[in-house]
Amino acid sequence: MAITYQVQKVKNPKGIEDVEYFAARAIKSSDYTFDELAEDINNSTTVTQADAFAVLKSMKKYIKQALLAGRRVVLNDLGAFKVALTGKCYPRETMEDKDFMPSSMIKGIRVGFRPEARLLKEIRSEHSLKRISSEAMK
Repeated sequence: MAITYQVQKVKNPKGIEDVEYFAARAIKSSDYTFDELAEDINNSTTVTQADAFAVLKSMKKYIKQALLAGRRVVLNDLGAFKVALTGKCYPRETMEDKDFMPSSMIKGIRVGFRPEARLLKEIRSEHSLKRISSEAMK
């Protein structure tokens, strides 16, 4: 299996006029679904597909609960999930205003995943690359 990529035009990082910049960007080839994962677990272990699906479904439920409780979810040999907030910055003087609500500056919630170092190392050492046609070059 190869990681597919395209060369795409990117925003000029230095703001120099009349200079175009391009970079290689990974392109998703397809989705690997929950059902496919359960089927693959079934095919490679003694666990039935229904049991694998039930475990994965429960895992999702408890990961969500932990994230909503403000906990970081660490899955050994895989990585960790955590919640992060996105929002606007504000000066110290704003915080001193008794009517100021910091939550009004929060614009979104993200769930971040940080892969375990060993997993990342394995992916980096075992990958191959495949270039596909690049729209930006035309």
